[in-house]
Amino acid sequence: MGNLTGRSASTDGISLEEIEKHNTKDDAWMVLFGEVLDVTKFLPIHPGGEDAIDMYLGRDATEAWVEIHTPETLERNLHHITKVGKLQAVPFCTFLSQPDLIRSCQERGLGILSPRTAAAAPAQQEEEDDRGLQFTPQFEEELQATNGVFTLESLQRWNGVQLPMLIGICGVVVDVSPSENFVPTFGYGKLWAGKDCTWAMATVSLKAEDANRFDWKVQELEDMHFKSLAGWYGHFTNKYRQVGILEELKDWDFAAVKAEAKAEPPKFSMLHYCLE
Repeated sequence: MGNLTGRSASTDGISLEEIEKHNTKDDAWMVLFGEVLDVTKFLPIHPGGEDAIDMYLGRDATEAWVEIHTPETLERNLHHITKVGKLQAVPFCTFLSQPDLIRSCQERGLGILSPRTAAAAPAQQEEEDDRGLQFTPQFEEELQATNGVFTLESLQRWNGVQLPMLIGICGVVVDVSPSENFVPTFGYGKLWAGKDCTWAMATVSLKAEDANRFDWKVQELEDMHFKSLAGWYGHFTNKYRQVGILEELKDWDFAAVKAEAKAEPPKFSMLHYCLE
């Protein structure tokens, strides 16, 4: 762990300027829920690979983290993560039960900073501000022309560059274009724009090759993958507008996944409880 130069020994916390300095694979910090974490040992074992998490080093990754990770992801790897301290001048919101509450806390300044407010290198900031296309009346007409049926070939045009961004999960196509976490050139948008991410969601994988992957069966999913898929199906279909179905998955039976999602709405645990 690097030296905390410029950090007060009092309760002032750690500044974003200090956190920015720890942005390499040998000295890796990030902020989650107002907590500054040293994730250097976690990088080599990150399920999505080092490159996927590398983009958030030295920054606040809270909003991006809750978009895809389940609470168990953190809990399973606590012995690889070191708690450094708290983010400077940001009150800590101790309980975050759902994405809407997280956003509410952000709006009120309670413990969470969006990645957009974290200090970042100019090139990174410029890339992150490049929002994808948003729906207009013209794009809505084009959406209506699909009759709610997409193929992998037609879906790939809805990538935030040619058309507003859509993704598929469990045979359902959802509109993620309003999300700040789904931009064409960065993070999840770069991975999944205009693609099906069902297998990636089940395995909580950020590997590019796990998008549009259909060489598996729902009934053969391990219990943890089944529950993960159900949680993220519930999250995405409740949070985002459903605009159609994916032709390639029309004969797949996701009834059990959808029933599990309805019975157990996705929740996000409080990081403070996990790390104390």
